[in-house]
Amino acid sequence: MTHSSYSNERHWDKLECNERLEFLGDAVLELVSSDFLYHKYPDRKEGELTKLRASMVCEPSLAYCAKDLSLEKYLLLGKGEEATGGRNRPSIISDAWRH
Repeated sequence: MTHSSYSNERHWDKLECNERLEFLGDAVLELVSSDFLYHKYPDRKEGELTKLRASMVCEPSLAYCAKDLSLEKYLLLGKGEEATGGRNRPSIISDAWRH
């Protein structure tokens, strides 16, 4: 998975990083988690389901899942991002889960 810092350092086209996949991944996560919650809690109101979904797809939850799968090992990061601990930054790791 290519972080934008990696592609920027190599002067690649902006579409060479995974940010477009994050867009798609967010939509897929929302759909899958919505379907799961809708069927698991048939008596809950929309507002309750929305709060549950938000807790499932928030940065800390996604970072935990990504870390559990060791996704940080597969990130291509720029030198600066690597040097400042980007490989373990929850925002970057959670984005890896969305890819």
